[in-house]
Amino acid sequence: MIGPVVSSITGLITSTSMSFIGLALNYGFHPDFAVRWLKAAVTSYVVIVPMLMIVIPPIQRFVMRQAGLPAR
Repeated sequence: MIGPVVSSITGLITSTSMSFIGLALNYGFHPDFAVRWLKAAVTSYVVIVPMLMIVIPPIQRFVMRQAGLPAR
């Protein structure tokens, strides 16, 4: 059950930080920056969390096999 929690937290950190950096670099700090940033962060969160839930488990299993550890 830890997978969805990790995906949600990772998605939150990734979506907020990357949308902030991307928007700041490409748009600049205009008066409506906060509104645009929140919209971009929510949109990217909705996209990234399902992707993380699909992508992380196979990668984790692969790494565990390569390390010779039992996969969960």
